[in-house]
This record gives sequence, C-alpha cells and structure tokens, in this order.
Amino acid sequence: MSTYSYASETVAYEQANPRSAARFAEAQQVLAGGNSRLTAYFKPFPFYVERAEACELIDIDGNRRLDFYNNATSLILGHANPQVAAALMAQAEKGTAYANPTESEVALATLLTGQIPSVQRVRFTNSGTEGVALAIQAARAYTGKSKIAKTEGGYHGTSDTVSISVATDLSRAGTADAPQPVPSSGGVTARTLADVVIIPFNDSETARRVITEHRDELAAVVVEPVMAGIGYVQADTAFLETLREVCDGQNVLLIYDEVQTLRMGPGGLQATVDIIPDMTCLGKIIGGGMAVGGFGGRADIMSVFDAREHAPLIPHGGTFNGNPMTMQAGLATMRQLSQEVYDRINEYGTTLRHQLDEMARHYDVPLSVTGTASFFGLQCTDQPIRDYRSAQGQDRVLQQKLFLHFLNNGIYISNKNTGNISAVTGREEMARFVEVWESFLVKIR
Repeated sequence: MSTYSYASETVAYEQANPRSAARFAEAQQVLAGGNSRLTAYFKPFPFYVERAEACELIDIDGNRRLDFYNNATSLILGHANPQVAAALMAQAEKGTAYANPTESEVALATLLTGQIPSVQRVRFTNSGTEGVALAIQAARAYTGKSKIAKTEGGYHGTSDTVSISVATDLSRAGTADAPQPVPSSGGVTARTLADVVIIPFNDSETARRVITEHRDELAAVVVEPVMAGIGYVQADTAFLETLREVCDGQNVLLIYDEVQTLRMGPGGLQATVDIIPDMTCLGKIIGGGMAVGGFGGRADIMSVFDAREHAPLIPHGGTFNGNPMTMQAGLATMRQLSQEVYDRINEYGTTLRHQLDEMARHYDVPLSVTGTASFFGLQCTDQPIRDYRSAQGQDRVLQQKLFLHFLNNGIYISNKNTGNISAVTGREEMARFVEVWESFLVKIR
C-alpha cells in the first residue's frame, strides 16, 4: 500500500475552503455542535453551500462540486428543477400554509395510493422520522401489542423506538444469531429498549425464530428493503418472503421503510419484488425538496386515525402536515417521474457500480462497490457485505481519505461514501466520477 496520507487530503481541503472554515467557527457559537443535522458534519469542517444548479453545488468559497448525494437521495430531479420552482413560486403567492386542507394534498395522496401496492390510505408528516414513529404507533394501536422487531443496523429516523441497534457496539450486541438491542443514542430508556427485538438482516432462519418467539408481544416488524447504512445492500427476496410469511396469521404487521427506496420505481421496491407489506413509510422524493414524510397502509389499519365517527385511537396533528408548499413541490416532482426516468437512473447506477468494481479489481486494491438501482456504496473492504456485522470490518482511515479525495476533486457524496444518481446526471458527470475514482485507486495501490 502507498504512503499517501489522510493529512494531505485534509490540508488540500482546508486550503480550498477558508470561508467555510470561518463560517463553521462562527456557527459553533450559536448552534449546538455547529449545525442542526449530524449528517451535515464531517472533519475537519463542512463546506457551506451558496446555491445549487441541476447536479452541481456551488459553495461560499466558489468551489463547484457534482452532487452525487442529492440531499440524502431526496432530490431525484436534481437542484432547482424549473417545474418544481414554478410550483413553489405560484403557491407562495397564494400563501405558504393554512390551517385547512388543500386540493394538492388530495392530489398527491391519490397519486401515491395509485402507485404503491400496500398503501390504500396515507397521511403526511414533515419528516421520515415522524412517518416511521406514527406507523409504529398505528401498529401498536391496531394489534394491541407493544413490541417491535427491527433489523440490526437498520436506520429509521431518530425517534426513541428506532434509535436502537443502528450504530452498534458489537461487544454488547450478542451473537449474530441472537442479536441483542443496544441503544444508539443517549436518552433511550430501559423501558424503550425492552420493547425492541433485534433480527439480523438477510438471515431468514434467525428472523423466523426470533419473530415466532416474540409473536405474542410483537406489533410489527420494521425493515428497510434496501439497507442504506451499509451501502444500499438489498434484502434477499427469500428474507422478505420469510418476514411476510412469519407475520401472516400472527397479528404482526410488516412495515417497509421505503423513505429512500421509493426512488427505485413508481411503487418502490415492493412493487418490484411483489412482496407487499401491511404499511409503508415514505419521505424524501415525495416532497420535491421540501421537508416531508408520510406513512400509509391498508384502510383498516389506517382507520386508527379516523375522526369521522368518534375520537380516533391516535389523534394525529401537526401544524405543517400536508402544507401546500410541500404538496405542490411533491406533485411537481412525482408527475415528472415517468418509467423512462426511473429506468435511466437505475441503469446509470448499475453501469457505474460495475465500472467502479471492475477498476478496483484491476488495480488490486481492497475496495468494492455495493448498491442497487440508482444507489451505490463505496466499501473500503473487498469482503462480501450482506448485513450490518459484515460491513464493520472496513479501513476507517481509508474511508476518510476516499471521502475527502472526492471532495477535493469536485464530487460530493455522503460522508459514509454512499450516493445516488439523479435525473439530471449525464454521461459527462458519470465519466468524471469514474475518473476521480481511478485517481484514488492509483494513489493507494
């Protein structure tokens, strides 16, 4: 391995971003930790965006970077899409929020229920975190049971119930075939911990055994059908089939977190594999770049929110739920997503992953590429990754080098070295990504 250092990338980044460094120093005096969003922080400091155009970010130091992060997958049409911008400006002139419903809320709900197989009724929130939390609450109200099962390493937002076994200290987490719940955040109580059962991702046998063992207490099983936190590793069809089968007849609801995977196609991954959950959590692309979340499912389950006949089992409010700005931006986005658009970005993702993986093997370096559809994960290991535990044996210093190398060469990915393709990404941008990847391989071989 070469003597190429992390320090050299850090120095290059610092020299190119002095105004962002100064702004971050100021931010730390007024914002806890200098920001309001953990994923926006990375060492030595984050860059500050001034504006964005299509697939490009321009920061306050004048650096231009191709955006392969797209605000955590939410900007499927890229930045400042003309139709979305026009819809927002038109709505702003009519008012940004009301205490009453609007036709655009009904229109977006109609579009989503028409596309997503599991969703007969939907409700909107302002984040994916809220959507997941309310889906879990609905499952508890509907089944009369209190516990949930989630996959080890699965991320479902930051509510207490799901802030467990996300980033996990494996020395406390039990064995792979008997994983134990471990808090991933301060402030999680012992009672909350006791209400969560952990299953390993892509291990059908263990999942069946654990769910069956706890079936009398379990209200729901919550799963990302593609696990984002380990580099967008897709669940085996057999694993999802097992979850569906073991939930059936047990009064246990199966909940898919498709907050990110809805960008795989009109009906999300569930429409592709034809394994349908009872409820689905939504977010990201359905808001067209505005703060959004949502959840939906069978009409009988969603009736726990119905206030028409009597007080609902779950009184769900929210000042900005279904607000017209978000609904208009969401409609303007979703109406542009033809099958051709989905096919193109998914094909670009497949092509990119293949190219990057082939090049890593050619240069004989310990890197590999995971992902599916328009998602990719750059792994600092050449060992297979199927679940949370197999993703932990990576070279962390190499991960940091890779991230800063991309930033220093005009490409923005997540600080976990994951990314996605947007509809405005073209062949030129793809070629540039491959070029920067190859230059990194040359440095480290």
